[in-house]
Amino acid sequence: MDQRAPASIPLVVRRPRLIETATMTVAAISGIAGSVNYLALGQPLGLAAVAVALVGVALVRRWPWVSLAAACAAPLTGSLLGVDPLVLWSMTAFIVFAATPRGLPPLPAGTVAGVCAYLSILIHDEQGWLEPLALLSCAVAVAFAVGGSSLRSYQRYWEEVASRADEALATREAEAERRAAEERLRIAHDLHDTLGHEVALISMSVGAAEVHMDCDPAAARADLAEARKRIQSALNETQRVLSVLRDPAENAPAAGYGQIARLVEEFCEAGLEVAATIADEPDGIEAETSAAAYRIVQEALVNARKHGTGAVRLQVREREGKIRIEAMNLRAQPPPTPKPRSGFGLVGMRERAASAGGRIDVDEDDTRFALRASLPVTGRPA
Repeated sequence: MDQRAPASIPLVVRRPRLIETATMTVAAISGIAGSVNYLALGQPLGLAAVAVALVGVALVRRWPWVSLAAACAAPLTGSLLGVDPLVLWSMTAFIVFAATPRGLPPLPAGTVAGVCAYLSILIHDEQGWLEPLALLSCAVAVAFAVGGSSLRSYQRYWEEVASRADEALATREAEAERRAAEERLRIAHDLHDTLGHEVALISMSVGAAEVHMDCDPAAARADLAEARKRIQSALNETQRVLSVLRDPAENAPAAGYGQIARLVEEFCEAGLEVAATIADEPDGIEAETSAAAYRIVQEALVNARKHGTGAVRLQVREREGKIRIEAMNLRAQPPPTPKPRSGFGLVGMRERAASAGGRIDVDEDDTRFALRASLPVTGRPA
């Protein structure tokens, strides 16, 4: 487990080998003390049984099953050699406690160890089957096995908690990055739509100034003043977007459905003929739908100015819980060598509509271009 885990997690979880090492240390010390006791009592054969138990201590990490076998053999060996198995079955209990977290099933391992300890006491003391010390040794072995397994379950629980916390953090970071990317994309769309709108109006004003230059200088000056105003507006919008990119919190409200009428007026003032029917803003319209409707109308008018001729017929209304946008214009005669179109404006409109849960259909031929958009008033469907 990660050693950098917070201090609020229990020590036995942050340092899973600590309690295992402590248990094996206690078992080894018990074996050493037992060896000294056997020598003091003149029972050197007890050292062989202790050696078997110490083999179980040494192998518990790498081979827990072999360690369990040695732990069970140690007290039986001591009893058969005629020495008191008290220290030996105590070591068996500690070994089982350390081995069960290594994958040994607690009840079978505890039962086997308990039976061996029980038999070792009966063999040494030559008492009846209900010898209290024998029953106690069996119960202690089973309890230590269950305790070791419970410790492992406790460690796994905390590992799962930490894993889920890491996953939640990673998911939150990924979601934040996704939202940031979507916001950058939205800002890029806003900049494209707005600058396209302003450049189209500047082009119309400059074109009108060229027409009026010889016959009506005053009108030409007015057209150039309008173009200058549009250039300043484009610069201001660019500055706003750059400010948002530097500081996402500094985000001005996006244009929406309520500004569509004013948008049409601006195109009309710049010389584009628009026959518009715009219904009142529906109640409860989502902000994303409102912004998408505005930008789709804006891009449709810009495209009509660039690639169309004559009047643009525009309808914006609400029907059956959806905003319906229809824009139709005649195509201008193509130049002898037509320039390839990038189509980014139409792609942007489709993405705008999709972001609000709607769609855009285009019907076009050599003479006309028609666009129909449908946006749900209450936003993206569940």
